[in-house]
This record gives sequence, C-alpha cells and structure tokens, in this order.
Amino acid sequence: MPELPEVETIKEDLRELVVRSRIEGADVLAPSLVEQPSPEELIWQLKGRTIVGAQRRAKHLIVELDDETNLVFQLKIGGQLLLVPPVEEPRTALMMVLHLDGNRRLFLRDQTGFTRARLLNAEELGARLSSLGPEPLAEEFGVKYLHEALSSRRAQIKSLLLDQKMVAGIGNIYADEILYDARLHPRRKASTLTEREWEALYGAIVENLRAGIEHRGTTVRLYRDVLGRAGEHQNHLHVFEKHGKPCPECEGEVVREKVAGRATHFCPECQREDWYEGEQRLRLDHQL
Repeated sequence: MPELPEVETIKEDLRELVVRSRIEGADVLAPSLVEQPSPEELIWQLKGRTIVGAQRRAKHLIVELDDETNLVFQLKIGGQLLLVPPVEEPRTALMMVLHLDGNRRLFLRDQTGFTRARLLNAEELGARLSSLGPEPLAEEFGVKYLHEALSSRRAQIKSLLLDQKMVAGIGNIYADEILYDARLHPRRKASTLTEREWEALYGAIVENLRAGIEHRGTTVRLYRDVLGRAGEHQNHLHVFEKHGKPCPECEGEVVREKVAGRATHFCPECQREDWYEGEQRLRLDHQL
C-alpha cells in the first residue's frame, strides 16, 4: 500500500504536472469513494476550481484548491492517480475522473476499492490530521522524541512504528525494513530498548524513508506514480516478502510471522528476540 515515500512521490508528481490546472468537471464512478460531502455535492463544488497546490501529511494526499478547500485522498491499499495523457486511459477499477483543462484527465483507479476521498475546509482538515504523530523526516522528529514518546511503552516496537499517532506515514513494508536495519526483533517491547538501539532505530527510519523517496517508492504489487510508472525501491529491500531466502548479512533465513496483526518479515539471527533477556541476566550477574 502507498506509505510515506509513495505518497510523497505522487505529491511531487502532482506539483509538477497538475498544479495550476483548472477542473472542468468531475465524475464519481464509485460513490463509496466519497466520505464528505455527498458525491453529487463534491462534483458540484469541484467544477471550475483551480488546483493551486499539493501536500502530504502522513499517508494523506492533499490537493489544494483555489477556494481554500482541500480534496484529501487516502489511497489505502491500491489507489492510483493517473494523468491522461500521456498515460493510456485506464479501463477498469475506476473510481473517479477529474476533467482538467488542456483535454487532460486525472483518473483515480483502485482495484481494491478501498481508496477514500473528502473535500475539507482548513478547519476540517486540521481536525482530521490533529491526531497524527510527527513526520519522521521533520526537524522535530529525532532520537529524543522517540525515546520520550515510546521508551515507557510495553507494546511491541513494530506495533508502535505502525501507530500513526506515534509516527506518521510508516506502514508494513518500511517498518520491516527499518527494524531489520536497526537489528531489532519486531516483538521487542519498546521499554527494553537501550540508548544505542534508539539511535539505531532513528537512523534506520530516516535512511529507509529517504531511500524510498529517492527510488520513487516501492512497487510490490499495485503502486504506480502519476505517469503510471512502478517505483524502484523494491529492488533494494532486504527482508520484506523475502521469507525463505537467505539473510543478506548472515547465513540465516528470513522468516514471515504475524506480529501486531500484520505479516512480518525478519531475520531471527540478526534480530534476536532473546537478546534483551540475556543482556539483563549479564547485568544482574555483574551487579551481584
């Protein structure tokens, strides 16, 4: 599903290709797409508007309009925004079409049907995003934040990485890669991490998300950018969906287990679950 790097890539594409375009009309082909207002009201309000900007917050894609409203998309698992032309017109799984000036159309396509859209004013948008945690590539996010926000929690570290109230924008793909690079077992309790491990976790978060953006996202199945192109970051993954294959760093084998309700990929040798208990025993023995 589109996570921070994928939505960031789409946002940048919209800024380059679609911002300053006038919306001549809109078709809502799947009424379930629109959560606010009604599909009929959305069509009426979009007609004649000019797209003046594009933003991203966590996994939300925000299309700014000239009347100070915002068309907000959550692309969920398989949402695609495709600009026609130059992309060939899609024929299946269509949910919405924005008719733009210059005889162009922006198609919203989703084979899963889970994408959702809302038209929100500034106050409504602020309320919608108010519960989100900090952006992991923002200045205010750092080792200090991670330690202060998470170190007292007894929850599994993977579940906390996926909690959008703790860290905004990380999903299952990048969480697995981050924990592998930080050499942390996904079931480790946050309260057991050492200072060195918090630093490693922060570094892995920043490095993986920046790499995902640099490679224009990860295409495991459905993700495409606005010009219909797959991302390239799947070619740089170490553990995600690599179960049964050798770990890149050791002679062990990558496994897949359910953690925090999600399919999770890790190396049991490089990411040892029993490390903390053994370390604690060593410390206690030393104190005695």
